[in-house]
Amino acid sequence: MRLAEYPDDIGFATAIGVLPAPLAPLPDDTVPSRLMTEARLFRRLGLPKPLISTMLVRASQHGTSLETELLASGSVSEQIYYEALAEILDIPFLDRLDPAEVEDLPGADTQLIDPTVVRLRHASRAPTTAIVPSAERLAYLGERLAHSPALRTMMAATTPSALRTALWQAGQYRRLRDTVDDLHATMPEASARITLRGRQGFYTGVTVTLLLVLAALAPVLATLALHIVLSLLFLGTVLIRLAALIAKYRRERRPPSPPARPRPTYSIFVALYREAEVVPQLIDTLNRIEWPPARLDIKLICEADDQETLDALALTRLGRQYEIVAVPPGRPRTKPKALTYALGAARGDYLVIYDAEDRVDPMQLEEAWRTFEAGPPDVACLQAPLVVTNAGESWLSALFALEYAGLFRVLLPRLAAARLPMPLGGTSNHFRGLM
Repeated sequence: MRLAEYPDDIGFATAIGVLPAPLAPLPDDTVPSRLMTEARLFRRLGLPKPLISTMLVRASQHGTSLETELLASGSVSEQIYYEALAEILDIPFLDRLDPAEVEDLPGADTQLIDPTVVRLRHASRAPTTAIVPSAERLAYLGERLAHSPALRTMMAATTPSALRTALWQAGQYRRLRDTVDDLHATMPEASARITLRGRQGFYTGVTVTLLLVLAALAPVLATLALHIVLSLLFLGTVLIRLAALIAKYRRERRPPSPPARPRPTYSIFVALYREAEVVPQLIDTLNRIEWPPARLDIKLICEADDQETLDALALTRLGRQYEIVAVPPGRPRTKPKALTYALGAARGDYLVIYDAEDRVDPMQLEEAWRTFEAGPPDVACLQAPLVVTNAGESWLSALFALEYAGLFRVLLPRLAAARLPMPLGGTSNHFRGLM
């Protein structure tokens, strides 16, 4: 159903293109009052009733707001929607904020998670408070402005995207310093900046010296001892894999049942560096994920000087669940630094890390969420198995695929079941408890 089929007097609905297929309407007594309040506002804005009904059903199913579902569906432009709210409040609308005017106050990064307000300073006039109005708070804001009309000269409305974009740029160098230095300053023992401490270096030096002396004085004995040690280590790895293989055939795996509550917000982090060629494949893969768009927070994290990748993303049509994060240049130029830079802006109750070239199973988030919910509360991380897709191209790729299958399907599950230390790959790792 297209907009042209509606009368010309629907006003605000001129921002709508193709309407989503309407779902079965909910009975009025099952719709929360806050959703009905939003629905009345949207009818006042001139939105078609079938669209409002569809968004009400989605909001009730996903535990979100009608406003969130409406914007996530792409049926209404974010800029036009918030400009309409600004018109109702009779305050100026700013479609872009100048980062040089944004005050990078303590705690400003919380606005990257839930953008609501930011303070703008000006050289020749009083500061302005830029707000992101919401349907839920529109009546309250209207009452405050009616009671104090002078506030209208000190306030302006903007969009969440404009506010986040300005905040990312305004605090980029402070955020970069925190990313690089905070771990070493607060938990130096967990930082890789110091490779060996004094005592560790002393013991390592003593051990290496004794081994060299032994090799020089008794080379045959040293060779025999080295052979025995390496053989025992190899035997240990064989026994561990054999035990894991036996345990795999004894273990019954039952799929976890779906939790009886709406899906939470899931953050997806993808670090890209000089990967413009795989951008179309990446976006296509992420768009196929079976998860409500209103409950997705996808951050594409790029180096600010990687213009080729940024240009490729700019030419790609991205939904409202996407956000491009540009990491300012600085050392070390690593994936962990880029992910840490954006971590404070994660909005999800769960977070997963992907590589740009990953082809993610569309149901992976669903299975991870169900596994988290069905497992004990101390499970903080899940790792999805990686599958090599070109196993049939050569004997080398076949061996590589066999190694990955043994690692992810047999060995790692056994180490996890035995609560032993296990390695994590750099992709398809799911975490919870971020908020």
